[in-house]
Amino acid sequence: MFEKYSSPHHGVGTIVDVSIDNYNGLIKRKFQAGSVTVGGKVHEYNSNQVKGFFNNEVFWLNRLKSKWIPETVEIGNDFIVQKYYGPCLLDFKPNKEYLKYVPDIVDQIIEMYRFFKLCNVYKRNGSLSNLTHNKGQLIAFDFKWARPRPGGLTMETHSYKEWLSKIDPEITEKLMEMID
Repeated sequence: MFEKYSSPHHGVGTIVDVSIDNYNGLIKRKFQAGSVTVGGKVHEYNSNQVKGFFNNEVFWLNRLKSKWIPETVEIGNDFIVQKYYGPCLLDFKPNKEYLKYVPDIVDQIIEMYRFFKLCNVYKRNGSLSNLTHNKGQLIAFDFKWARPRPGGLTMETHSYKEWLSKIDPEITEKLMEMID
């Protein structure tokens, strides 16, 4: 049974209504105009914009199927159901508790972003709120902002400097070396 998810973190959730079925280990992300996001706010994107985000998400989920992406269970007209592996890394941030679960997180981030480069994509949203893990394997989700390279470079580098750098300050330089 799906229950609406609300994040305890300020500033997360810009478009998608999220529900979690903990019993079956599933997460449902619904893309609808005027829905309430995980941040508890009603977003202001119109139906066409939301459909564009949904189509972009579906495109990248299909293109990026790998160990780095949650397993997709179902795609409907305006929703996506995926495996739910547990809380996002932002929930573990205060003391970098995520290192207990993903001790080689820096190496995995670099490997993940090499994979994204190989797939010719800038994720553009590497926030800790869009990362989780499955038995030590780093998992990225939320690709509605993703763009084919080289489009979206400004938002991509912002993602490195503002969000991924919280994992390790030196990660920004390592990721910047992959930009071409």
